[in-house]
Amino acid sequence: MAEDPPFERCKPTDALAALDAINTAIVRSASLDDMLREVLDVVLEVFGADRAWIMYPCDPTVDHATLREERTTPDWPGALKRGGQIAITDANRYFFDLCQKTSDPVRRDPQVNTMDQFNSEAHREYGAKSMIAMALRPMGDALWLFGIHHCEKAVVYDEAEALFAAIGRRIGDGLTTRLTVEELQSSERRNRALVDHATEAIVILDLDAGTFMEANPAAARLYGVPVERLIGHYGPAQLSPEFQSDGERSDDKAMRFIMEALEGGFPEFEWVHRNIEGEDVPCHISLARFPDPTRRLVRGSIIDISERKATEAQTADLEVRLAQAQKLEAVGQMTGGVAHDFNNLLNVILGNLELLEEAGLSPGELQLVESAITATHRGADLTQKMLSFARRAHLEPAVINLSEVVRDMDNWMSRTLPANIDVRMELDPALWPVEADHASTESAILNLIINARDAMSRGGVLTIETANVMIEDDDAASKVGDVTPGSHVMLAISDTGTGIPDEHLERVFEPFFTTKATGQGSGLGLSMVHGFMKQSGGTVRVYSEPDVGTTLKLYFRAAAQLPLPRSAKAHAGAAQDSSGFRILVAEDQREVRDVLERILTSAGYEVIAAPDGDAAMRMFVENGDFDILVTDIVMPGRLQGPGLARALRELDPELPVVFMSGYASEASMHGNGLRKEDIRLMKPVSRTRLLEAVRRALRGEG
Repeated sequence: MAEDPPFERCKPTDALAALDAINTAIVRSASLDDMLREVLDVVLEVFGADRAWIMYPCDPTVDHATLREERTTPDWPGALKRGGQIAITDANRYFFDLCQKTSDPVRRDPQVNTMDQFNSEAHREYGAKSMIAMALRPMGDALWLFGIHHCEKAVVYDEAEALFAAIGRRIGDGLTTRLTVEELQSSERRNRALVDHATEAIVILDLDAGTFMEANPAAARLYGVPVERLIGHYGPAQLSPEFQSDGERSDDKAMRFIMEALEGGFPEFEWVHRNIEGEDVPCHISLARFPDPTRRLVRGSIIDISERKATEAQTADLEVRLAQAQKLEAVGQMTGGVAHDFNNLLNVILGNLELLEEAGLSPGELQLVESAITATHRGADLTQKMLSFARRAHLEPAVINLSEVVRDMDNWMSRTLPANIDVRMELDPALWPVEADHASTESAILNLIINARDAMSRGGVLTIETANVMIEDDDAASKVGDVTPGSHVMLAISDTGTGIPDEHLERVFEPFFTTKATGQGSGLGLSMVHGFMKQSGGTVRVYSEPDVGTTLKLYFRAAAQLPLPRSAKAHAGAAQDSSGFRILVAEDQREVRDVLERILTSAGYEVIAAPDGDAAMRMFVENGDFDILVTDIVMPGRLQGPGLARALRELDPELPVVFMSGYASEASMHGNGLRKEDIRLMKPVSRTRLLEAVRRALRGEG
């Protein structure tokens, strides 16, 4: 009978000591990887093995398995030293399947060989003469494998199998604990990242301490306090004004909302915080109870709504201004109608009174008539002011220099103002000219000077200032008023008087509104100025502070000072002489076209007329150079007026154009071929307006 080949038994050290060492390694390790290395070092020593390893994941459906950790003796390096990837062969799949079918260890040694198909491959690849392994399933997860190799010589595991199984189960428990902790830590990191990167401020308030126990970077930015300083040192009491905007004490109001949250509610409300710089910050806050068995904690989510509040305030201001403008427009329409009819009545009264003057009355009767005529003139002056407010007064605009207007008024201004008012002038010497009615401009300035005088009954300083200003889009919408952005001239009159109360500022331009004593003012002065400025295409703004003074600023559009682009013929002198200028007319209505041609020809121009834009384009190409295009905006054919102008300017970029239209919206349109220097006329066009427009266009004075 043949003898069994010699073999040794794997005799581990003391089981209790081994398990204690495994427990210590699991408990003291700082991470999962540290735990795996330390327990495998213990396993290597306990079983006297040449290699101890843990593999995860072990998925037989993929091409490779991953050796998660491995510890070896120096003479027997393993798969981890070669990259940690193990190819999934048929033998490996058999091995994985075998381990999954049992909770006990699987052995290959001289005594037990349950892995025939795996033997030769394991021995060839890893030098494993004996091995034992078992499946681990921490947290019911996918398959993990734990095993050892003896490579120097074959051993039998009959005396080591029970301890190996006990250690495997303990490692499985340690894996479950460690994976649970790491998942919680990962979840905490994700939650912390969500909080730290949130745009809203998030805090957790310890109600008993009265301070924040947690805060994110957004809260630090909101309050202007670093996170580490914010926590434990600040709470709502230190970061809120004494009273909220509704007048309630901040501490009382905050406590009411906090208690609602602690009782399970979810209060949402607006709040005014005060940052470390002392600036009030309007916020929207939502609260919720933060679960904790030992402390009263409340979580707060805080959103800075400063921008929203500013937008709401701007919108409210615009709505007030719109309502005020609509009210002034309605009052102006009514006032204009009344003034117009009243002027007719005054005309009849005055005419009859003047006839009575010539009727040979007695001195007493003549005195009565003259008194009535004086009253009639005063009534006419009153209606003129009403018409100015209603923007229906007759104006004769002319190019004027506001600095010169003020200087001219300086001679009689001193007679209007008392000696205790110091007049100071800051007049721009290079002021742009404006186009406005000279007499009405003087009247507006006089009204403002008289108002300033009346506001300084005890004396003060009256300052008159002129300046060139450029109004941008944002200024036109907010700071200045409803004016077209661009070049403007500002005339400001300031006083150091009593100022205007806030509640009166919105009404200062209303007709008959006055804060003066009865009989000291008609209440039409500022109304007249407002109407005159609107009728002149400008605006007036008032700034006032009680007991400091008032400033009224008039904004006039600067008169166009365009360069003269056409050096050959279109200069100021040559444009007065129409001879030699060739005009291309495009008008689809024959009767209108004939009238235009006759007017322009009789004025000395050479005219070629076309029935539409397409024909005008052909004539321009065929007939040579033209000095100006006069065109309707809407015509049949491919080329409308703006399209025709754009096409011709590709051939002659400096070609002046006069547009005509029967529609107001088209006559004032911009873009689509129209330039700002182009002249736009509303039909019907009189002879005078047409010839003046052509002359202006040729001079480059669009």
